[in-house]
Amino acid sequence: MNRKLLLSLLSIIMIISLLSACSGNNNNAANEQPAAAAPKAETKDTPKEEPKEEAPKPVTIKFHHWYDDAIEKFDVVIAEFNKAYPHITVESVSVATNDANGAMKQIDLAAASGEELDVIIVNSPSNYAQRVAIGLLEPLDELMKKDGFNFDNEFALNTGVDGKIYSFPGKLNEFFVLLNKAHLDEAKLPVPTDWTWDEYMDYAQKLTKGEGANKRYGTYFHTWLDYIKLPLFNQMENSNLVKDDGVTSNMDNPLFRKALEIRERGIKDGSATPYADAITQKLHYREQFYNQKVSMEMIGSWMIGESGGSGPIEPTFQTVYAPYPKANAGDPSTTPVGADFISVAAKSKNKEAAYTFAKWFATEGLLVQAKYLTSWKNADIAKLVDGLVSKTPKPELIDKASLQHTLSSMTPQKLYIPVAYQAEVEKAYQTEAEKFLLGDQDIDTTLENAQKAVQALIDANK
Repeated sequence: MNRKLLLSLLSIIMIISLLSACSGNNNNAANEQPAAAAPKAETKDTPKEEPKEEAPKPVTIKFHHWYDDAIEKFDVVIAEFNKAYPHITVESVSVATNDANGAMKQIDLAAASGEELDVIIVNSPSNYAQRVAIGLLEPLDELMKKDGFNFDNEFALNTGVDGKIYSFPGKLNEFFVLLNKAHLDEAKLPVPTDWTWDEYMDYAQKLTKGEGANKRYGTYFHTWLDYIKLPLFNQMENSNLVKDDGVTSNMDNPLFRKALEIRERGIKDGSATPYADAITQKLHYREQFYNQKVSMEMIGSWMIGESGGSGPIEPTFQTVYAPYPKANAGDPSTTPVGADFISVAAKSKNKEAAYTFAKWFATEGLLVQAKYLTSWKNADIAKLVDGLVSKTPKPELIDKASLQHTLSSMTPQKLYIPVAYQAEVEKAYQTEAEKFLLGDQDIDTTLENAQKAVQALIDANK
């Protein structure tokens, strides 16, 4: 009994010892686990770490145009752009210096051959419409949406084609008349402040002087289409060969007849440089005016700076300015408008960088350039004109009073973006008008043939 009792007691003692050992091991295991770090209390002064933005990757874009970099201050403009966007290098490429239409052909060839194109300046609404139609230009709507840029809030001119924006408007061109102040004084004629085309031709006749090789003509009409639709050129609606609806010929508009009658008068009274001389001698409007071969010209506002010596020809006389002549005395004073079209090439490999430069150029860049008017709504036009004049080599040669009156008295027309086949339509009319200007057919035949040709093109492109 005693032995059994002893064994039982020993068993109980061993079990109790084992349980104690197990309990101790569990506590040690718990103590060996690393304690969780207590969260740090945040205070107002604790700086929060912001994720670091990666620096933009360097990129080079090519900027195709027809301008002289030094004369146009493109070197200054690009240098200023690089201060804001140092990662974008802009290579300026003047493909046909001082020849806008030639540049368009060269750019077309470059695109066809696969040459790298990024930013392109297009020179006219018709060339712009044509390049949109062939897919050369990139629609900017998605890029603007991503950028948060509202086109209508920023620009006065709408460059839309079929509801899409393919370009920012560059320099704004308004049209007016340049007059040689010394020639006006000599003829005892006042600076016009409001006039018609009939009065313009009266001035041209009175300003004409001399005979033969030394003859000074009252005016010069360049070879552009603009000069064979003069009283139509500044109309608010239906100012072109095809009406604003894009499907109807405008050749029955009586202002086309008026346009040819203006030219006819210049031929008959000898007050305008002969058209034959303009084409055979390849005359240029700039040389004719600044070399004092003529006394006045209808031309665009890109010539303001040149009147103060900023262009390739240094003038030696003061230029005064007059509004664009009216078709009829009671008409409102309006002016045709045009613009350079700053576009991104559709096949550019650097579209975002090209977009950034094109947008900056059309806004801040034009103010840096300080050579032209702009349609950017944030620009102070009066200040821009003051700066434009003051920065010319000879600001005293620009009569600022007549310039300010001219710009403030005219209402710019709506920008007309023509049909894609505009170049064909223009050629059809110009071909017939040239026959008239060279004396090969009368006005009636010219208008009748032009109407048929234009309508045939409209029908073919419906």
